[in-house]
Amino acid sequence: MTEEILIIGICKQFDDGAQPHFKRLMTSFNVKFVEYDSILKIVESLLEGEIDLAGISGLSAYELGFSANTTYPKLKVSAFLPRRDPTLILASKDGLDHFPRKGKIFAELELVRRQLKRYRSDFDLCNKSDLKLEKYAGGELVEKLNELCSDGKLDGYILERSEWNSFGKKGRRHTLGMQIENSDSRQRFIPPPLRGFSLLISRTGFPNSIFEGFTDEHTMVSYRIESKLLSDLEKNELLGIHVFIRRISTIMRSLDEEGGLMSMILDEKLEYIEKNENLIEKTTQMIEIIMEKLDEKGQITLSLEKKFLPTDDEYKTLKIFVNEWEKIIDLSE
Repeated sequence: MTEEILIIGICKQFDDGAQPHFKRLMTSFNVKFVEYDSILKIVESLLEGEIDLAGISGLSAYELGFSANTTYPKLKVSAFLPRRDPTLILASKDGLDHFPRKGKIFAELELVRRQLKRYRSDFDLCNKSDLKLEKYAGGELVEKLNELCSDGKLDGYILERSEWNSFGKKGRRHTLGMQIENSDSRQRFIPPPLRGFSLLISRTGFPNSIFEGFTDEHTMVSYRIESKLLSDLEKNELLGIHVFIRRISTIMRSLDEEGGLMSMILDEKLEYIEKNENLIEKTTQMIEIIMEKLDEKGQITLSLEKKFLPTDDEYKTLKIFVNEWEKIIDLSE
């Protein structure tokens, strides 16, 4: 435990669930948390030297300008906490497979609404304006949604997992997963980008040695790639993007179950690794990118996946990925 007291500014308002994440994982440091009304006030205090660090979500960091391409003047990212689960939660008595015909579901994000239409076209989807809940947010919104479910006016509602963890009740909930299930529907819910990240921002010159061994390298890579893709694709809110790092053995098992061209491509990649003595000891994992976009009715899905090694040229790989995606978009228009 470090003896130095670190003063960390966090936001009073909900910030993708980052605040409890810092409080839970930074117990090995001598920390004092100070709450602010906004992210900009945290940054102002950080620049003036009133606090040592800003503890903010990946979404907030991105809005400030922190991405693979840019940063905020006089500030830097000092640490990445392990990423929180970015999946979506359905709060309801039954899972989607057993939902009543024309079941009514609250879903605020347009991406999620389109994914639900893809899953079942008969769902009756609604948002805040439909339910006249525009003035509610956070815990108050969840209370109202629970009341509507109890009164039989709503069959369920969708929250991001960070929202459920912060405001959800101890009711039935179901994860809307990212992996293709072994079923005829083969549907999945790729989350909106940059969910689940918690970053510590410091002034330039802050000693990195304080967080040596604390930063999660996988999270850092995922944030760098997701933020770059989002920037290159002009912050498209209809994109589902998720980057994660898995062991090659795990990837192989899932690909063997799904079959297809990707399995053969990966087999060739592994043969190359086995022939290269410099790689075989280091390479046990691969970086995976999944990205998708759906049309308004959820009937057409544009999707692109790529798996590459940490030793590959990341810049070149992502450039090819973006070019391939833009070609897909052009062909679909």
